[in-house]
Amino acid sequence: MSASEPVPNGLDDAFRLTSYLELKGSGCQVPESVVSEMFNSPAINGTSQRQETQLQQMLRQMSIDTCARGGGQRHHLRIECRYPIIDDPCALGKIICAEALGNFYALGITACDKMMMMACQPPQMSNKEFTAVFSMMETGFKECFKGTYGKEMWAMYMHTSCFMIGGLVSAYWPQHHLVARGNALDGDVLVLTKPLGTQVAIDAYDCIGQPERWERYKMFVSEEDVRGAYQQAVKTMCRLNRQASNLMHVHNAHGAMAVSGFGILHHANKLASLQKKPVSFVIDTLPVISKMAAAAKASTVDDKCPLLQGLSVETSGGLLICMPREEAVALCNFIGAYGDGPAWIIGTVQNGIRKASIIENVKIIEVSE
Repeated sequence: MSASEPVPNGLDDAFRLTSYLELKGSGCQVPESVVSEMFNSPAINGTSQRQETQLQQMLRQMSIDTCARGGGQRHHLRIECRYPIIDDPCALGKIICAEALGNFYALGITACDKMMMMACQPPQMSNKEFTAVFSMMETGFKECFKGTYGKEMWAMYMHTSCFMIGGLVSAYWPQHHLVARGNALDGDVLVLTKPLGTQVAIDAYDCIGQPERWERYKMFVSEEDVRGAYQQAVKTMCRLNRQASNLMHVHNAHGAMAVSGFGILHHANKLASLQKKPVSFVIDTLPVISKMAAAAKASTVDDKCPLLQGLSVETSGGLLICMPREEAVALCNFIGAYGDGPAWIIGTVQNGIRKASIIENVKIIEVSE
């Protein structure tokens, strides 16, 4: 564990949470099939007369009623699970909280009702280690949750074959106050509210102190560059998209998608496929965490750079928003002046075939704190 990251109290200095990482190079997203199997499995020690699933038990314990309420309010539920992406448990708790809320914010749901942090203890992790890590993750999760203005928060743990952390978020929201995802028009622009390159920064940072792995980076970036980028990436991943979500209602957003789990091109393609009009998205600008465009070249194969192709994995990324240009300028100006970080116009909406693309000579914006 790096000296810049706190070691959970009572644990050896050599303890590394990422040593429990299940899928190296995946961005640490838990496969949907694994999440589904875990929450649809029978609950342990259930108290109801009928057999419950893990998810049903959790919702009952949190007093969450999934039925629609008066005034057209429908229940919305989201669960996100990750393998440990970094070694700092407190920051990891913040990241999974922000990650779980990302899809809500993309829909214009700006107020969550209840949240739960979930952590899974693998058999190879001792009770002492897990207790220390769980406590720090809960602290971070609670700190991030305060920024949501949610009502109640829980934390729970389970025993599974590998270490995971998850976030469950519940909200009731009027259907007519959702931001529809399919209303992009020719002439709109694309806005992004967080810089790219989080996984590049994490991968490069993980190579510091390992000469064989660092060899491929040192011709592109310095250790100081990577340490700064890593800290910026963590700060970015911990940040909520709540302000941008609020502004989507004010500035006539025509659709949005949370950038998380996959590269930006994947999410842009997914959003383009949902459009009512035959339009396509053309990305001409990529805002990237400082020096990470250079660092990404270290993993380039056949002159193909995943980051510059929009294929680099992101975690707890920004919102990709379609909106009229004048409204986008106003949103970016407001976030730049009053937000925790800038936002950028990164492309255009044009008549097309509901696909997304990145131009060959894409412009790179180096984003520093």
